[in-house]
Amino acid sequence: MAYVVSALVLVLASAAAAVALRRARAAGEVAMGLVRLAEGRRARPVLARPWGGPDALVSAFNATAPEIHDRIQRLEADRQQLRVVLGAMAEAVLAVDPRRRLLFANASADALFGLDGSSVGRLMPELIRSPQVQEAVESTFRAAHPDAYLAELTLAGREGLRASSRILAVRGSPLPGKPPAGAVLVFHDVTDLRRLERMRQDFVANASHELKTPLASIKAYAETLLDWALEDPAVNRRFVERIDEQADRLDSLIHDMLSLARLEANQDVFRHDPLGLAAVLGRCVEAHRDRAESGDLTLEFDVDALDAGATILADEEAVRQIFDNLIDNAIKYTPPGGRVGVVGSASAAEIVVAVSDTGLGIPREEQARIFERFYRVDKARSRELGGTGLGLAIVKHLVSSLQGRVEVTSRLGAGSTFTVRLPRAQAPAPSPTSTAAEAG
Repeated sequence: MAYVVSALVLVLASAAAAVALRRARAAGEVAMGLVRLAEGRRARPVLARPWGGPDALVSAFNATAPEIHDRIQRLEADRQQLRVVLGAMAEAVLAVDPRRRLLFANASADALFGLDGSSVGRLMPELIRSPQVQEAVESTFRAAHPDAYLAELTLAGREGLRASSRILAVRGSPLPGKPPAGAVLVFHDVTDLRRLERMRQDFVANASHELKTPLASIKAYAETLLDWALEDPAVNRRFVERIDEQADRLDSLIHDMLSLARLEANQDVFRHDPLGLAAVLGRCVEAHRDRAESGDLTLEFDVDALDAGATILADEEAVRQIFDNLIDNAIKYTPPGGRVGVVGSASAAEIVVAVSDTGLGIPREEQARIFERFYRVDKARSRELGGTGLGLAIVKHLVSSLQGRVEVTSRLGAGSTFTVRLPRAQAPAPSPTSTAAEAG
Protein backbone atom coordinates (compact mmCIF):
# COMPACT_ATOMS: atom_id res chain seq x y z
CA MET A 1 0.00 0.00 0.00
CA ALA A 2 2.79 2.37 0.89
CA TYR A 3 4.40 1.55 -2.43
CA VAL A 4 1.22 2.53 -4.32
CA VAL A 5 0.94 5.78 -2.42
CA SER A 6 4.57 6.60 -3.13
CA ALA A 7 4.10 5.85 -6.81
CA LEU A 8 0.98 8.01 -6.93
CA VAL A 9 2.80 10.88 -5.26
CA LEU A 10 5.65 10.50 -7.72
CA VAL A 11 3.26 10.58 -10.68
CA LEU A 12 1.48 13.66 -9.33
CA ALA A 13 4.78 15.39 -8.69
CA SER A 14 5.96 14.62 -12.24
CA ALA A 15 2.70 15.92 -13.68
CA ALA A 16 2.95 19.08 -11.59
CA ALA A 17 6.54 19.59 -12.72
CA ALA A 18 5.52 19.10 -16.34
CA VAL A 19 2.69 21.62 -15.97
CA ALA A 20 5.01 24.08 -14.25
CA LEU A 21 7.57 23.61 -17.02
CA ARG A 22 4.96 24.17 -19.70
CA ARG A 23 3.67 27.25 -17.91
CA ALA A 24 7.22 28.62 -17.50
CA ARG A 25 7.90 27.99 -21.18
CA ALA A 26 4.66 29.68 -22.19
CA ALA A 27 5.37 32.64 -19.90
CA GLY A 28 8.87 32.90 -21.36
CA GLU A 29 7.54 32.93 -24.93
CA VAL A 30 4.96 35.59 -23.98
CA ALA A 31 7.72 37.69 -22.39
CA MET A 32 9.89 37.36 -25.50
CA GLY A 33 6.92 38.32 -27.66
CA LEU A 34 6.34 41.47 -25.59
CA VAL A 35 10.00 42.39 -25.94
CA ARG A 36 9.78 42.01 -29.72
CA LEU A 37 6.67 44.20 -29.78
CA ALA A 38 8.47 46.84 -27.73
CA GLU A 39 11.31 46.78 -30.27
CA GLY A 40 8.86 47.26 -33.11
CA ARG A 41 9.22 43.72 -34.43
CA ARG A 42 6.41 41.29 -35.05
CA ALA A 43 5.89 38.83 -32.14
CA ARG A 44 5.94 35.13 -32.91
CA PRO A 45 2.89 33.07 -31.87
CA VAL A 46 3.29 31.26 -28.55
CA LEU A 47 3.29 27.52 -29.29
CA ALA A 48 3.55 26.25 -25.73
CA ARG A 49 0.13 25.15 -24.44
CA PRO A 50 0.06 24.85 -20.66
CA TRP A 51 -2.74 23.11 -18.95
CA GLY A 52 -5.03 25.25 -16.88
CA GLY A 53 -5.42 29.00 -16.52
CA PRO A 54 -2.51 30.34 -18.67
CA ASP A 55 -4.14 28.84 -21.77
CA ALA A 56 -6.39 31.91 -21.89
CA LEU A 57 -3.39 34.25 -21.57
CA VAL A 58 -1.56 32.51 -24.42
CA SER A 59 -4.63 32.60 -26.64
CA ALA A 60 -5.21 36.27 -25.89
CA PHE A 61 -1.57 37.09 -26.62
CA ASN A 62 -1.59 35.20 -29.92
CA ALA A 63 -4.79 36.99 -30.93
CA THR A 64 -3.79 40.54 -29.95
CA ALA A 65 -0.05 40.62 -30.68
CA PRO A 66 -0.43 41.03 -34.50
CA GLU A 67 -3.00 43.79 -34.03
CA ILE A 68 -0.76 45.60 -31.52
CA HIS A 69 2.17 45.35 -33.92
CA ASP A 70 0.11 46.72 -36.82
CA ARG A 71 -1.12 49.60 -34.70
CA ILE A 72 2.42 50.42 -33.59
CA GLN A 73 3.56 50.39 -37.21
CA ARG A 74 0.73 52.70 -38.26
CA LEU A 75 1.48 55.08 -35.39
CA GLU A 76 5.18 55.10 -36.29
CA ALA A 77 4.34 55.75 -39.95
CA ASP A 78 2.03 58.61 -38.94
CA ARG A 79 4.72 60.01 -36.65
CA GLN A 80 7.33 59.92 -39.40
CA GLN A 81 4.91 61.50 -41.86
CA LEU A 82 4.12 64.24 -39.35
CA ARG A 83 7.82 64.91 -38.82
CA VAL A 84 8.39 65.14 -42.57
CA VAL A 85 5.47 67.54 -43.00
CA LEU A 86 6.51 69.73 -40.07
CA GLY A 87 10.13 69.66 -41.18
CA ALA A 88 9.19 70.83 -44.67
CA MET A 89 7.08 73.74 -43.42
CA ALA A 90 8.44 77.23 -43.97
CA GLU A 91 6.66 78.30 -40.79
CA ALA A 92 8.36 77.75 -37.43
CA VAL A 93 6.44 75.34 -35.17
CA LEU A 94 6.97 75.05 -31.41
CA ALA A 95 5.21 72.69 -28.97
CA VAL A 96 5.38 73.52 -25.25
CA ASP A 97 4.26 71.50 -22.22
CA PRO A 98 2.35 72.98 -19.25
CA ARG A 99 5.64 73.64 -17.43
CA ARG A 100 6.71 75.81 -20.40
CA ARG A 101 9.32 73.30 -21.48
CA LEU A 102 9.99 72.73 -25.18
CA LEU A 103 8.49 69.51 -26.50
CA PHE A 104 9.15 69.91 -30.23
CA ALA A 105 10.65 72.36 -32.72
CA ASN A 106 10.81 71.88 -36.48
CA ALA A 107 13.75 72.83 -38.68
CA SER A 108 12.38 76.29 -39.43
CA ALA A 109 12.04 77.01 -35.71
CA ASP A 110 15.63 75.84 -35.15
CA ALA A 111 16.86 78.28 -37.80
CA LEU A 112 14.67 81.18 -36.63
CA PHE A 113 15.31 80.91 -32.90
CA GLY A 114 18.77 79.32 -32.90
CA LEU A 115 17.66 75.99 -31.39
CA ASP A 116 19.24 72.53 -31.69
CA GLY A 117 18.69 68.94 -30.58
CA SER A 118 19.63 69.74 -26.97
CA SER A 119 16.87 72.34 -26.68
CA VAL A 120 14.05 69.83 -26.15
CA GLY A 121 13.09 69.64 -22.48
CA ARG A 122 14.49 73.05 -21.56
CA LEU A 123 12.44 76.03 -20.39
CA MET A 124 11.30 78.43 -23.10
CA PRO A 125 12.67 81.57 -21.37
CA GLU A 126 16.11 79.95 -21.41
CA LEU A 127 15.92 79.18 -25.12
CA ILE A 128 14.23 82.28 -26.55
CA ARG A 129 15.01 85.49 -24.73
CA SER A 130 12.13 87.49 -26.15
CA PRO A 131 9.41 88.92 -23.88
CA GLN A 132 7.03 88.98 -26.84
CA VAL A 133 7.49 85.27 -27.51
CA GLN A 134 6.97 84.50 -23.81
CA GLU A 135 3.80 86.59 -23.84
CA ALA A 136 2.59 84.64 -26.88
CA VAL A 137 3.13 81.36 -24.99
CA GLU A 138 1.32 82.60 -21.86
CA SER A 139 -1.56 84.07 -23.89
CA THR A 140 -1.98 80.76 -25.71
CA PHE A 141 -2.29 78.89 -22.41
CA ARG A 142 -4.90 81.43 -21.27
CA ALA A 143 -6.89 81.09 -24.51
CA ALA A 144 -10.42 79.77 -24.11
CA HIS A 145 -10.54 77.79 -27.36
CA PRO A 146 -8.18 76.61 -30.11
CA ASP A 147 -6.66 79.26 -32.39
CA ALA A 148 -7.69 81.94 -29.93
CA TYR A 149 -4.33 83.73 -29.96
CA LEU A 150 -3.35 85.67 -33.07
CA ALA A 151 -0.78 88.48 -33.06
CA GLU A 152 2.31 89.96 -34.69
CA LEU A 153 5.57 90.43 -32.86
CA THR A 154 9.06 91.68 -33.59
CA LEU A 155 11.99 89.32 -33.01
CA ALA A 156 15.28 91.13 -32.53
CA GLY A 157 18.42 89.81 -34.22
CA ARG A 158 20.30 87.27 -32.11
CA GLU A 159 23.47 88.31 -30.30
CA GLY A 160 26.65 87.71 -32.24
CA LEU A 161 24.77 87.67 -35.56
CA ARG A 162 24.08 90.49 -37.97
CA ALA A 163 20.57 89.33 -38.58
CA SER A 164 18.11 92.23 -38.58
CA SER A 165 14.85 92.23 -36.70
CA ARG A 166 12.09 90.04 -38.10
CA ILE A 167 8.34 90.59 -38.01
CA LEU A 168 6.49 87.37 -37.12
CA ALA A 169 2.79 86.54 -37.30
CA VAL A 170 2.06 84.01 -34.55
CA ARG A 171 -0.92 81.68 -34.10
CA GLY A 172 -1.21 79.86 -30.78
CA SER A 173 -3.42 76.83 -30.05
CA PRO A 174 -3.78 75.27 -26.59
CA LEU A 175 -3.87 71.48 -26.48
CA PRO A 176 -7.08 69.86 -25.16
CA GLY A 177 -7.43 69.54 -21.42
CA LYS A 178 -8.36 71.46 -18.27
CA PRO A 179 -5.86 72.98 -17.75
CA PRO A 180 -4.36 72.69 -21.26
CA ALA A 181 -1.99 69.77 -21.74
CA GLY A 182 0.34 72.04 -23.68
CA ALA A 183 0.40 74.56 -26.50
CA VAL A 184 1.42 74.69 -30.15
CA LEU A 185 2.63 77.97 -31.66
CA VAL A 186 3.17 78.59 -35.37
CA PHE A 187 5.35 81.55 -36.39
CA HIS A 188 5.18 82.92 -39.94
CA ASP A 189 7.88 85.36 -41.05
CA VAL A 190 6.05 88.31 -42.65
CA THR A 191 9.03 90.70 -42.73
CA ASP A 192 9.23 90.80 -46.53
CA LEU A 193 5.46 91.09 -46.84
CA ARG A 194 5.34 94.09 -44.50
CA ARG A 195 8.31 95.65 -46.30
CA LEU A 196 6.53 95.28 -49.63
CA GLU A 197 3.38 96.77 -48.15
CA ARG A 198 5.35 99.78 -46.92
CA MET A 199 6.99 100.11 -50.34
CA ARG A 200 3.57 100.01 -51.99
CA GLN A 201 2.23 102.64 -49.61
CA ASP A 202 5.29 104.82 -50.14
CA PHE A 203 5.00 104.39 -53.89
CA VAL A 204 1.34 105.43 -53.91
CA ALA A 205 2.08 108.44 -51.69
CA ASN A 206 5.14 109.50 -53.69
CA ALA A 207 3.51 108.93 -57.07
CA SER A 208 0.48 110.95 -55.98
CA HIS A 209 2.74 113.77 -54.82
CA GLU A 210 4.85 113.71 -57.99
CA LEU A 211 1.76 113.78 -60.21
CA LYS A 212 0.10 116.44 -58.13
CA THR A 213 2.97 118.93 -58.42
CA PRO A 214 2.92 119.44 -62.23
CA LEU A 215 -0.86 119.19 -62.32
CA ALA A 216 -1.15 121.93 -59.71
CA SER A 217 1.18 124.15 -61.74
CA ILE A 218 -0.74 123.50 -64.96
CA LYS A 219 -4.04 124.26 -63.23
CA ALA A 220 -2.71 127.48 -61.66
CA TYR A 221 -1.33 128.80 -64.94
CA ALA A 222 -4.49 127.83 -66.83
CA GLU A 223 -6.76 129.53 -64.28
CA THR A 224 -4.60 132.66 -64.39
CA LEU A 225 -4.81 132.71 -68.18
CA LEU A 226 -8.57 132.30 -68.11
CA ASP A 227 -8.92 134.94 -65.43
CA TRP A 228 -6.91 137.79 -66.94
CA ALA A 229 -3.53 136.83 -68.39
CA LEU A 230 -4.82 135.51 -71.71
CA GLU A 231 -5.37 139.04 -72.96
CA ASP A 232 -2.04 140.33 -71.62
CA PRO A 233 0.62 139.79 -74.28
CA ALA A 234 3.37 140.48 -71.74
CA VAL A 235 2.68 137.29 -69.78
CA ASN A 236 0.38 134.98 -71.75
CA ARG A 237 3.13 133.41 -73.85
CA ARG A 238 5.34 132.86 -70.79
CA PHE A 239 2.46 131.17 -68.94
CA VAL A 240 1.72 128.90 -71.88
CA GLU A 241 5.42 127.95 -72.02
CA ARG A 242 5.28 127.04 -68.32
CA ILE A 243 2.22 124.88 -68.96
CA ASP A 244 4.11 123.16 -71.79
CA GLU A 245 7.11 122.54 -69.49
CA GLN A 246 4.93 121.00 -66.78
CA ALA A 247 3.10 118.88 -69.33
CA ASP A 248 6.45 117.56 -70.58
CA ARG A 249 7.45 116.80 -67.00
CA LEU A 250 4.18 114.99 -66.42
CA ASP A 251 4.61 113.02 -69.65
CA SER A 252 8.16 112.04 -68.66
CA LEU A 253 7.00 110.96 -65.21
CA ILE A 254 4.19 108.79 -66.57
CA HIS A 255 6.49 107.30 -69.21
CA ASP A 256 9.05 106.33 -66.54
CA MET A 257 6.35 104.89 -64.29
CA LEU A 258 5.01 102.74 -67.12
CA SER A 259 8.51 101.62 -68.09
CA LEU A 260 9.31 100.63 -64.52
CA ALA A 261 5.97 98.80 -64.15
CA ARG A 262 6.65 96.82 -67.35
CA LEU A 263 10.17 95.97 -66.19
CA GLU A 264 8.96 94.75 -62.80
CA ALA A 265 6.23 92.67 -64.45
CA ASN A 266 8.71 91.28 -67.07
CA GLN A 267 6.54 92.71 -69.83
CA ASP A 268 9.38 94.56 -71.55
CA VAL A 269 10.85 91.64 -73.48
CA PHE A 270 14.25 92.59 -74.85
CA ARG A 271 16.00 90.51 -77.44
CA HIS A 272 19.47 89.77 -76.08
CA ASP A 273 21.98 89.43 -78.89
CA PRO A 274 25.77 89.86 -78.90
CA LEU A 275 26.32 93.62 -78.68
CA GLY A 276 29.54 95.60 -78.97
CA LEU A 277 29.42 97.91 -75.96
CA ALA A 278 31.97 100.52 -77.09
CA ALA A 279 29.87 101.71 -80.04
CA VAL A 280 26.69 102.00 -77.96
CA LEU A 281 28.51 103.95 -75.25
CA GLY A 282 29.97 106.27 -77.88
CA ARG A 283 26.51 107.11 -79.21
CA CYS A 284 25.17 107.71 -75.68
CA VAL A 285 28.03 110.06 -74.82
CA GLU A 286 27.72 112.04 -78.05
CA ALA A 287 23.98 112.47 -77.51
CA HIS A 288 24.77 114.32 -74.23
CA ARG A 289 27.85 116.26 -75.34
CA ASP A 290 26.05 119.45 -76.43
CA ARG A 291 24.14 119.59 -73.16
CA ALA A 292 27.33 119.07 -71.14
CA GLU A 293 29.17 121.80 -73.03
CA SER A 294 26.27 124.23 -72.62
CA GLY A 295 26.57 123.66 -68.86
CA ASP A 296 30.33 124.36 -68.96
CA LEU A 297 31.14 120.71 -68.20
CA THR A 298 33.91 118.52 -69.57
CA LEU A 299 32.54 115.21 -70.85
CA GLU A 300 35.29 112.60 -71.12
CA PHE A 301 34.97 109.25 -72.87
CA ASP A 302 37.59 106.52 -72.55
CA VAL A 303 36.89 102.99 -73.75
CA ASP A 304 40.35 102.18 -75.08
CA ALA A 305 40.43 99.21 -72.69
CA LEU A 306 37.44 97.70 -74.51
CA ASP A 307 38.72 95.66 -77.44
CA ALA A 308 36.64 94.73 -80.45
CA GLY A 309 35.65 91.46 -78.82
CA ALA A 310 34.22 93.15 -75.74
CA THR A 311 30.61 92.17 -76.31
CA ILE A 312 27.67 91.47 -74.03
CA LEU A 313 24.37 89.68 -74.52
CA ALA A 314 21.91 92.55 -74.41
CA ASP A 315 19.37 94.63 -76.27
CA GLU A 316 20.75 97.96 -77.46
CA GLU A 317 17.70 99.86 -76.22
CA ALA A 318 18.12 98.47 -72.70
CA VAL A 319 21.82 99.42 -72.64
CA ARG A 320 21.03 102.86 -73.99
CA GLN A 321 18.45 103.46 -71.23
CA ILE A 322 20.96 102.43 -68.55
CA PHE A 323 23.74 104.79 -69.59
CA ASP A 324 21.45 107.62 -70.74
CA ASN A 325 20.04 107.74 -67.20
CA LEU A 326 23.46 107.60 -65.56
CA ILE A 327 25.06 110.23 -67.82
CA ASP A 328 21.98 112.46 -67.56
CA ASN A 329 22.12 112.33 -63.74
CA ALA A 330 25.86 113.04 -63.73
CA ILE A 331 25.36 116.16 -65.88
CA LYS A 332 22.37 117.35 -63.82
CA TYR A 333 24.14 117.22 -60.48
CA THR A 334 27.57 118.53 -61.52
CA PRO A 335 28.07 122.30 -61.16
CA PRO A 336 29.61 124.38 -64.00
CA GLY A 337 33.31 123.81 -64.47
CA GLY A 338 33.05 120.19 -63.40
CA ARG A 339 33.83 116.95 -65.17
CA VAL A 340 31.78 113.89 -66.20
CA GLY A 341 33.63 110.78 -67.29
CA VAL A 342 32.62 107.49 -68.89
CA VAL A 343 35.35 104.84 -68.66
CA GLY A 344 35.12 101.24 -69.86
CA SER A 345 37.30 98.24 -69.07
CA ALA A 346 37.04 94.50 -69.56
CA SER A 347 38.23 91.26 -68.03
CA ALA A 348 37.79 87.67 -69.11
CA ALA A 349 34.45 87.40 -67.27
CA GLU A 350 32.86 90.85 -67.30
CA ILE A 351 32.79 94.32 -68.79
CA VAL A 352 32.86 97.27 -66.40
CA VAL A 353 31.67 100.78 -67.23
CA ALA A 354 32.09 103.58 -64.68
CA VAL A 355 30.17 106.86 -64.98
CA SER A 356 31.77 109.42 -62.66
CA ASP A 357 31.25 113.10 -61.90
CA THR A 358 32.66 115.87 -59.74
CA GLY A 359 29.28 116.88 -58.38
CA LEU A 360 27.99 117.38 -54.87
CA GLY A 361 28.22 113.72 -53.89
CA ILE A 362 25.81 111.51 -51.95
CA PRO A 363 25.86 111.12 -48.14
CA ARG A 364 26.91 107.64 -47.02
CA GLU A 365 23.63 107.01 -45.17
CA GLU A 366 21.65 107.80 -48.34
CA GLN A 367 23.57 105.58 -50.74
CA ALA A 368 21.69 102.38 -49.89
CA ARG A 369 18.36 103.97 -50.85
CA ILE A 370 19.08 105.89 -54.02
CA PHE A 371 17.86 103.02 -56.22
CA GLU A 372 14.40 103.11 -54.60
CA ARG A 373 11.54 104.54 -56.62
CA PHE A 374 11.05 108.31 -56.11
CA TYR A 375 13.85 108.50 -53.57
CA ARG A 376 15.79 111.75 -53.84
CA VAL A 377 18.74 112.96 -51.81
CA ASP A 378 17.94 116.63 -52.48
CA LYS A 379 14.23 116.72 -53.28
CA ALA A 380 13.99 120.44 -54.04
CA ARG A 381 16.99 120.41 -56.41
CA SER A 382 15.81 117.22 -58.15
CA ARG A 383 12.41 118.69 -58.94
CA GLU A 384 14.00 121.96 -60.05
CA LEU A 385 16.14 120.00 -62.53
CA GLY A 386 13.15 118.05 -63.82
CA GLY A 387 14.02 114.62 -62.43
CA THR A 388 11.27 112.05 -61.93
CA GLY A 389 13.01 110.08 -59.18
CA LEU A 390 12.66 106.84 -61.19
CA GLY A 391 15.81 106.86 -63.32
CA LEU A 392 18.04 104.88 -60.96
CA ALA A 393 15.25 102.40 -60.20
CA ILE A 394 14.97 101.75 -63.94
CA VAL A 395 18.77 101.39 -64.18
CA LYS A 396 18.80 98.80 -61.39
CA HIS A 397 16.03 96.71 -62.99
CA LEU A 398 17.61 96.82 -66.44
CA VAL A 399 21.06 95.87 -65.15
CA SER A 400 19.52 92.98 -63.18
CA SER A 401 17.71 91.78 -66.31
CA LEU A 402 21.13 91.58 -68.01
CA GLN A 403 22.47 89.43 -65.12
CA GLY A 404 24.71 92.29 -64.01
CA ARG A 405 24.94 94.61 -61.04
CA VAL A 406 25.29 98.34 -60.41
CA GLU A 407 27.28 99.88 -57.56
CA VAL A 408 27.80 103.41 -56.27
CA THR A 409 30.70 105.04 -54.47
CA SER A 410 30.44 108.65 -53.43
CA ARG A 411 31.78 111.27 -51.05
CA LEU A 412 30.22 114.59 -50.19
CA GLY A 413 31.85 117.38 -52.13
CA ALA A 414 33.97 114.99 -54.22
CA GLY A 415 31.42 113.55 -56.66
CA SER A 416 30.02 110.09 -57.34
CA THR A 417 30.86 107.06 -59.45
CA PHE A 418 28.25 104.58 -60.67
CA THR A 419 29.82 101.32 -61.79
CA VAL A 420 27.92 98.90 -64.02
CA ARG A 421 29.24 95.34 -64.25
CA LEU A 422 27.87 93.17 -67.05
CA PRO A 423 28.83 89.58 -67.88
CA ARG A 424 30.88 89.26 -71.02
CA ALA A 425 29.41 87.28 -73.89
CA GLN A 426 31.36 84.08 -74.35
CA ALA A 427 32.36 83.04 -77.84
CA PRO A 428 30.35 79.99 -78.97
CA ALA A 429 32.23 76.72 -79.04
CA PRO A 430 33.07 75.52 -82.57
CA SER A 431 30.75 72.82 -83.84
CA PRO A 432 32.16 69.38 -84.74
CA THR A 433 31.20 69.96 -88.40
CA SER A 434 33.15 73.21 -88.71
CA THR A 435 36.13 71.68 -86.90
CA ALA A 436 36.20 68.76 -89.30
CA ALA A 437 35.90 71.11 -92.28
CA GLU A 438 38.82 73.21 -91.06
CA ALA A 439 40.90 70.06 -90.52
CA GLY A 440 40.14 68.94 -94.08
